[in-house]
Amino acid sequence: MTNAEVSERGIKLFNEDKIDEWANTVAADDITFEDMAIGHKASGKEESTAYVQSWKTAFPDMVGQCNNRIESGNTMVEECSWTGTNTGEMTAPDGSKIPPTGKTVNIKNCFIYEFENGKIKSMKNYLDMMSMMGQLGLAG
Repeated sequence: MTNAEVSERGIKLFNEDKIDEWANTVAADDITFEDMAIGHKASGKEESTAYVQSWKTAFPDMVGQCNNRIESGNTMVEECSWTGTNTGEMTAPDGSKIPPTGKTVNIKNCFIYEFENGKIKSMKNYLDMMSMMGQLGLAG
């Protein structure tokens, strides 16, 4: 698979709530996944899978798509859009729990990927967290 195909497969598996399959098919064993908005870094497949699952826990119907992609060697940048309804708990950066709001969000983000041997070695998520929190009625 090309790097773009690996990413598309990952988004498809996320959309279908097949997070374990995501981990087994697109993530390298030593993947790192950073959420730049909250300062969280998941190291390894288990922590990275838990991070991805946390989005599906908070937004079970969330689906995304890639709108633009730029590749150079083993590095790829994607602009994505996501829609989902917050019907599950979210975990705040301090570990506290935020109850579901029942509100739907439409958010955009950028991923920066590093690939190795046909799998995602590193993933950085740049998300407009204030926009999402505003749509949930939790900020501004």
